[in-house]
Amino acid sequence: MINPNFTEYKNLHIKILLSLLVFICFFSSLNTIPPLDRDESRYIQATVQMVESKDFINIMFLDTPRLKKPPGIYWMQALSSTIVKNILFLEKAPLWSYRLPSAIAASISVWLTFLLGKLLFGRTQGFFAALLLLSSPLVFIESHIAKTDSVLMACVLFIIYIFAKIIFDSKFKDNYLSKYLILFAWLVMGFAFLIKGPLIILFIFFMAIFFRIFSGINFIKECRIITGFSIFLLISLPWFIIINLGANSEIFVSSIKKDMLLKLISVQESHGAPPGTYFISSIVTAWPIFLFIIPTIIWSYKNKHNKTIIFLLSSILPAWISFELIPTKLLHYILPLLPSLAILTSAMIIYMLTNRSILLSLDKLYIKLISIFPAFGGIVISIGILFIAKSFGEGLTVSVLIIAIIYFLGSIYSGYSIFTRNYMNALLTVICTNLIALNIIFIFLPSQLDKIWVSEKIYEYINEKNIDATFALLGYSEPSLLYRLGSNTKISTSNEEAIKFILKHNFKYLIIEDSYLEEFKIMAEQNLLSIKLLDKKITGFNYSNGKFINISIINII
Repeated sequence: MINPNFTEYKNLHIKILLSLLVFICFFSSLNTIPPLDRDESRYIQATVQMVESKDFINIMFLDTPRLKKPPGIYWMQALSSTIVKNILFLEKAPLWSYRLPSAIAASISVWLTFLLGKLLFGRTQGFFAALLLLSSPLVFIESHIAKTDSVLMACVLFIIYIFAKIIFDSKFKDNYLSKYLILFAWLVMGFAFLIKGPLIILFIFFMAIFFRIFSGINFIKECRIITGFSIFLLISLPWFIIINLGANSEIFVSSIKKDMLLKLISVQESHGAPPGTYFISSIVTAWPIFLFIIPTIIWSYKNKHNKTIIFLLSSILPAWISFELIPTKLLHYILPLLPSLAILTSAMIIYMLTNRSILLSLDKLYIKLISIFPAFGGIVISIGILFIAKSFGEGLTVSVLIIAIIYFLGSIYSGYSIFTRNYMNALLTVICTNLIALNIIFIFLPSQLDKIWVSEKIYEYINEKNIDATFALLGYSEPSLLYRLGSNTKISTSNEEAIKFILKHNFKYLIIEDSYLEEFKIMAEQNLLSIKLLDKKITGFNYSNGKFINISIINII
């Protein structure tokens, strides 16, 4: 049996190890993935236009207002990209600079998970909980994407941590900084509202109410409600009021209705799925944590009167059940719930090392068989990697085979360890499996998946030919290509519209999907346009709509 007490050194050792792992996992591969479609590139392009126009209130994507989300994440990306650009004396902010807020927020979440776990259960539990979160595929992915979810997770977790300090830290009230930390939590809540709208209320309000009901502890009176809520309103409301009074008020109201309200009652953007989807998908997306979901559920139930367990369950179950019932399903919605689940899982494993009585209820064969089911998450990832590499990449390269073997063996051994109730070995196995394999994936795999990086192929070809011009697009017009080509790029939806663009604005280049090409040639001849197809045809797989495409670049002479 591996002794977990190796963490019982000074906190400095843990800090150094976590800092090193966070840097390797979240920052070293931040620039290996090209801009992703569609959400990430929309965020980045809108941020680019925000900086170019110096309009930090009205968010635009090309000529269209983008008001589906508040401006918080755009402000953060604008700040990070501007700082990086100026410090490094660059002409243009690099792609990774827009991803920095997500990577930093994920790092903060790992640290907060350690601190919260340490506060509630102890240093060892907090350390392993931080490792579980760090090695979760969903956290790894979101830390590399310029979107809102990683930042929201950090905000939610900080507020939960302050709640825990109020409730479980007897010395917190006597600390002269405590009132400022509580008010800062309200400020963070207001900023989280500017990141993703009222979703923060779902996490925090439900948690506070459920914990009050099931624990009997009235901690809400310690939260400085009047002053705090005033800070929350002062931070969150001004932008909404300004936009609602401006020229884009109708678009703003429509965006709120579609992106926030309609998702509660109907399927939006073809992202519908039945209840239970998050639970099943988490076997893959949160594999290290969900590997232990059955013993964690049983252990939590056996200790359902423990205040710390009630606290963590209150931060998980209300929001999780709500997401399962909402028709629109997006896998990243549950991201802010993973830290609490990681702490609960880590606490269960450490508890089992010294308290064997609960293991008797896990010794029944049918429970042991059900318990090993989540171990197949690693095999699913292994098969998925092989399929993606074979279908869209260079095939079964050495790095792909290494990744697949690591996940396959890690899945088999962790499943065996779960079956034999050796949870510590399973924990170390699944953490090491993911930390090694995910880093190999993010460092080596993107460059091998050439078929899916259509926008990058176009961008590289244009740079290779030293073409410095404004482009019109017809057919293929994914946000990643718009970001690469610049804010002056124009999208046309038909050959007629493309001809009008060219004639009116004197465009010299058109990037056209081949399904439009023959008709465009005929119409160009009819309008006395002389055209020349450049020498390279670009092919690839558009993963946004699931179709293989061929693209040509036309020079209008």
